[in-house]
Amino acid sequence: MIRARRLCVIPFGIALTFLVTFANPCDAGQSAQSLIDAGLPAQCADYAAKVSSSEGSFSSVNQFGCGGAFQFCPGTFERYYSGSRQSFLSDPAAQVAAFTKYEKDQYALAQKNGLTSLVGKQVCFDGSCSQISDSSILFACQFGCGANGKLANYVASGNCNAANVKDGNGLSVCAYLQRGAGYDASCFTGNSSGTNNNGGGTNCPGSGSGTSPGTVVPPTPGNAPVSLPPNLA
Repeated sequence: MIRARRLCVIPFGIALTFLVTFANPCDAGQSAQSLIDAGLPAQCADYAAKVSSSEGSFSSVNQFGCGGAFQFCPGTFERYYSGSRQSFLSDPAAQVAAFTKYEKDQYALAQKNGLTSLVGKQVCFDGSCSQISDSSILFACQFGCGANGKLANYVASGNCNAANVKDGNGLSVCAYLQRGAGYDASCFTGNSSGTNNNGGGTNCPGSGSGTSPGTVVPPTPGNAPVSLPPNLA
C-alpha cells in the first residue's frame, strides 16, 4: 500500500545518491500546480497536494523504499507501474497516473466495505468538528480501507479514541478524516464534490494526538454535507 501518516515532527525521509533529501516531512510534497502540470485534473489538485504534503516529492524515497510524491511502497508499486523505481521517480506523469488509479481502487474498496456511510456526518475529535466528505474517506483510507481496518473499526464504534482506530504511533484515523475534509475528489470518486476545505487541519506538529471523545453526528439542516455519498476501504 501507499505508506502514509508521517508526523512532521519525525524526520522520515532518507537520502539516496540520485534523490532529493528532505529532513522534515513538513517540507515535503508537491504543489497543486506541479500536479496539474503532471496531468492531474485541476479540480482534484488541492486534494492530491494535501496527500503529497505528508508523503514526499516526485524524487523522494523513504527508509522503507516507498517513493515519489505519494510514496508508493514495494508491493503496491509493482501493481501500479511496470517500469523501474528510478524511471518512476523521474516521471511525474506516471506518478499522477498511478495515484489516480490507486485512489479509484481505494474508493471502490471503501464503497464495498460500507465506509462511505460516514459521508455527510460529522467527526468531532481533538477539540474540533469537521463534516465528513468523499475526500475525508479517501484521505483516511491511508490507514487502510479494508473490512477490518482502522477506518472500518471507526465506522463500527464511532469512537476516535479506541485503540483499534489508531496506528502504532497512537494517531487516530479521525485526525485524517478531519484533515481530508472538504476537498474535491471527484476525479477519483466520480461524485460531484464541493471545493471548500471545512477544517482539514494540518499534518504538522502533534495534530491528531487527541484526548477528546470522537463522535459521529448527523448533519443539521444548516450544516449540509459538502459532497454526497462515497466510500473507501
